[in-house]
Amino acid sequence: MKTELDIHNYQKWFLENFQYRDRLLTLTVEEMLTKEELLREPQRYLVIFSFTVMFQVYDECDHRNDFHADRQEGVLAKYNASRLLEHAKSDTIVFDTTVGALEHWSLMTTNEFVHVLTNQPPKVINVT
Repeated sequence: MKTELDIHNYQKWFLENFQYRDRLLTLTVEEMLTKEELLREPQRYLVIFSFTVMFQVYDECDHRNDFHADRQEGVLAKYNASRLLEHAKSDTIVFDTTVGALEHWSLMTTNEFVHVLTNQPPKVINVT
């Protein structure tokens, strides 16, 4: 998914805030500024998943070598297939109890990867 976050590599973004309540997952990502850029305000975006069925958060370094297999390009992107989707299908009943097709999305930042199963694409809102 091409978004405004793609103006930088994922390592230029950090997860400033993470909130989850009643299936609403709101992530605030902020641009990391260099010493030369400190005279301006960093760019901030909200990434909103309005119907989150399942999520995982882990350190950016803790993924397997094939982490990007079947993932579309971008800081925020959808997977065409994934082990998380397979886990949800085989080990839970979320596919049986959720209206609409579930998709696996991930947001990559310099310190965390956030994985989300949802039936709606995320929204990206500039809050700078």
